[in-house]
Amino acid sequence: MNKVISEFNQLYPKFKAQPFNTQCEIIETNARQYDFKRLVVKNINGYVFPRDLAQATVSFFDRAGSQDPMKFNCDGIFCAEVNNKKCLFLCELKSTFDSSQIFHAREQIIGSLLRLKAKTSILQTHLDWEYHGVVVSFKPTDIQLVAVNKLNSNDGRFAKALTSLNHKAVSYTHLRAHETSLHLV
Repeated sequence: MNKVISEFNQLYPKFKAQPFNTQCEIIETNARQYDFKRLVVKNINGYVFPRDLAQATVSFFDRAGSQDPMKFNCDGIFCAEVNNKKCLFLCELKSTFDSSQIFHAREQIIGSLLRLKAKTSILQTHLDWEYHGVVVSFKPTDIQLVAVNKLNSNDGRFAKALTSLNHKAVSYTHLRAHETSLHLV
């Protein structure tokens, strides 16, 4: 992974990936009072990409008239080795389990990944990475779960898939200062 990051940093010096040791923070810059403000991933070493990396290419796709999700950004991108696999994590923090917001998080992650893959496609080092989209939201209420199960739209199906696969949800009452932590094992 170090070779790929070194080559990336040499090619894109204004968007250098920075190393982190033991933990990585993804910060929501537009957070309101009751929003998730920060995701802390602990017990891991890797590299975090600058937040404006994905955003810097949006203007090209916007001027080109590209369709969504090419114009959407996620909140943070980092890479690390987990269980001897090189992994790229694209993270989006949402403060509600509203199906349209969860689906929008999916679009933000996809858009950021596609633009990052375009940037890394010219690297000489082969990227053999796993890609992981991480959507963090407050635990859905029973009313929200009932509403999601009645939906047949794309956003409803995506939110339903997340709940049916029993993905981890973080309860609001277990958060301190609207933050959460994720341990990768």
